[in-house]
Amino acid sequence: MNNDNSYFFLANGDLISQRKEQAFGVIDEQKFQLTASFDSSTPNMAYAICKGQVFILPQQGKESDTVNLVLKPYIQPLTGTKIKYFIYRGLQRADFFTAGQSPLVIATDSSDFVTTINRGFANLYNNGEIPPFKAEYIGFEAGFQSDNLLSSIFFKTSVLSSDNNIITESDAYELPMIDIGKSLGRFKQGECGIDVVLDYGDFENPQDESLFQLDLAYAGAQKAMIDLSGMTNDYKKKLKREQIAQFLDIAAFYGSQVNQGRVNSVLGERKGTAIYENLLQQFFTKNKVYVYIQSDRGRSYNFYNNYTISPTANTCIFKGEIENALTESAYQTLGWPLLIDDQVQNHDLLENKLLLRFPIDYNNHVGCYVQSGKLQASAIDGLITREELSEQTVPGAVRSDYTKPVVLLHPNIGPSGSKIPITTFDRLLYQGKKNNYLGLEELGIETALTGSLDDIFDQLNAVAVFKGSEENANSTLAIHKLKLVSPYYNKDQKGIWATQTVVVKDRLDFSNDVYRVTYRAEAREAKHRLIDSGEAGVDTRTSASTLQSVGSGDFNRLNAGGTFDFVYFSDYQLKVPGLILTSSDGKGVPHMQIGLVKSENERILEAIVSSGLQNVQLMLLDLHGAGNQFISEEKIAYKKYRLALSGENIEGRPTLYQIEQDITVYTVDQYTYFSFLYASSINDLYGMPETRNSYVTFKIN
Repeated sequence: MNNDNSYFFLANGDLISQRKEQAFGVIDEQKFQLTASFDSSTPNMAYAICKGQVFILPQQGKESDTVNLVLKPYIQPLTGTKIKYFIYRGLQRADFFTAGQSPLVIATDSSDFVTTINRGFANLYNNGEIPPFKAEYIGFEAGFQSDNLLSSIFFKTSVLSSDNNIITESDAYELPMIDIGKSLGRFKQGECGIDVVLDYGDFENPQDESLFQLDLAYAGAQKAMIDLSGMTNDYKKKLKREQIAQFLDIAAFYGSQVNQGRVNSVLGERKGTAIYENLLQQFFTKNKVYVYIQSDRGRSYNFYNNYTISPTANTCIFKGEIENALTESAYQTLGWPLLIDDQVQNHDLLENKLLLRFPIDYNNHVGCYVQSGKLQASAIDGLITREELSEQTVPGAVRSDYTKPVVLLHPNIGPSGSKIPITTFDRLLYQGKKNNYLGLEELGIETALTGSLDDIFDQLNAVAVFKGSEENANSTLAIHKLKLVSPYYNKDQKGIWATQTVVVKDRLDFSNDVYRVTYRAEAREAKHRLIDSGEAGVDTRTSASTLQSVGSGDFNRLNAGGTFDFVYFSDYQLKVPGLILTSSDGKGVPHMQIGLVKSENERILEAIVSSGLQNVQLMLLDLHGAGNQFISEEKIAYKKYRLALSGENIEGRPTLYQIEQDITVYTVDQYTYFSFLYASSINDLYGMPETRNSYVTFKIN
């Protein structure tokens, strides 16, 4: 059931107009506009799209009379798509603040927002004398630099300092909250705009050139675009183009709710095609369907040219509306990694079809996930397994080099025989072919890449936006950019998970010297290839980013959803306390993980710097030679891996990099992978007796 619920950002869609050059999206081969700009003939009230926190800043070049407003959602308006910010560009400053160098919040009830914050400020003083309500108390012009990240504004940490017994507080402001549908202030007469920014997680990583810099310079601009003009390095251009996947067209945001959602407005609730007819008519992009496809290693589809069908034509996908009439196409629009469909279709159905067919090599990691959008075929939570993607063939026949079509449905409008698409967006994950890595031979292991967690954990050098010392805090960092995992069941890879990755850093209570780093792939959606009707499905669950003080317990227990079993085995002279994940509720273990201690993780971070690679991720190099298991003297079967890094070299080609000092990890169940020191820390924490071939269970949630 779709629970989409948002509010239209204006009183009426007819109050604005949008020209082609103002529209969101591709301008030409060099420019992509991120802001949906529009003309407002008179000042028009803006409304909160959802409940969220508000930050207001001057608009660059028009600081005296114009502001931009950033709304950070507190309650997400869409199912399956997390929004980080809505940015309203071009509001009248006079609707919020007085003029001059030391502005105050205006006292008049010009909007629900101003009324709410004035009431809250007055309540602080219990009906006593109310001091001037300075604009800086809600963050306006509080000494911010243009390169400050928006995350530093929303996740600030105040610091108290004393000078001659006078206590002052840095960042002494509080960002106010506003409810959905409340009036904010008026868009000015003239050109204004609005951005929709997707949420990849509460982290910062200045080294990642594929991430758009969401700083105050961006938030305060009249409009924003990605401009490749003057760039000559092809790989650097590709990285910049990847940034468009962080943004949506506001028209497509509302259009995506035509099928099942609802959009409220001053004029009342709108559902179905009424959203299009009453709210979207003035948008130039009202009939454009945007298809974003993410593929290997978190990059856009065919980033590595491993799905190319015709090199001369740059084609890598088949698409169309009729299965036997699909055409070879490129995954791009004027070079930008995005498909845009606006074709009028000749039928009398309520939805248009878009069929996509991909190259496939049938490896164990093949799968597809429709994160946002509507599939024609029934699929559990949008997941499509390798078997479901495969063309049916008679026994002994050669399998097709291409998948069965993935059929996407889009709402339409218009008479029979002339069905025009209503703007919306699809977000897909597809992986169907192995990557060819440079450096594999140098590592000296022919069949090294067999791990189900290869290329799952990225953003290894990212830092949480929560302001706190890692030495004095336990943290959970959630990365919302999903990856596909094919987990093991009964020693075989079956089914598919769509996972978010989480980095858990904690210090154990019993010892100030044990710091751990756990990389966890948490199933957001899961689908098994059922062996029999009795096989249980995974009870999926995911964590949010958090920060807590040391002493808050075993931090890695949070949302783990299972239990650990211990089984001891010998690896030559080393007695290893083996960890096994088991389900605590009978619904299946909802995650896979790699556990290290801090010193081991620091070697990984040092290797990232030494490698000079972009988009660095963890790899498991199989030390068994051919994927086989070791059998210990206790008759325990286990696997043993060496951690390595994968990334992109200066030409953008996938490359493996060896960590100078080996980090060895083990697994018994192929769900939890652990170093000896990590497993020993858990063994010490729970005081487990070291007994040969013994199993001891304790809960971790």
